[in-house]
Amino acid sequence: MLDHDNAAFIQTGVSISLAACNVDRLPCMSRGLGCKLIDGGRQIAIFIKRSQSAELLENICNTGRVANVFNLPSSNRTLQLKGDDAQILPFDPADLPVIESHIPHFLDEVIPFGMQENMVRALFACTVDDLVTVVYTPNAAFTQTPGPKAGDPLGTAS
Repeated sequence: MLDHDNAAFIQTGVSISLAACNVDRLPCMSRGLGCKLIDGGRQIAIFIKRSQSAELLENICNTGRVANVFNLPSSNRTLQLKGDDAQILPFDPADLPVIESHIPHFLDEVIPFGMQENMVRALFACTVDDLVTVVYTPNAAFTQTPGPKAGDPLGTAS
């Protein structure tokens, strides 16, 4: 579903938000700490803190539906992916370098806007035993960059 450019984009210094809603459609979200493509990009893995995501994880267990937003602060380029087959998997410590490499790229994005490095590092601070991996297959993709094409399905010419 993602072309090479968008696949590379979601693995840069983007801000990552993962959201889900309960059966009554009340939403909740958590910050993603990193992103990895699986199976040649057919699936997306997002790493989140279990301790900050209880409601999100419960909603994913109950519905399998997620909305995942990737935003690059320096340009406001934003991409939204949706899926309906999300699963919560144990975190594989072999994926820790994905999170560790995401942090300096995110810092490069937000420090010019006045964010303090120590605050960002605190935001991303985690222990391996507190991490989980949410894996889903994107079935819808939208550009959400502010402007006239916001909300358009990815690949739509207008």
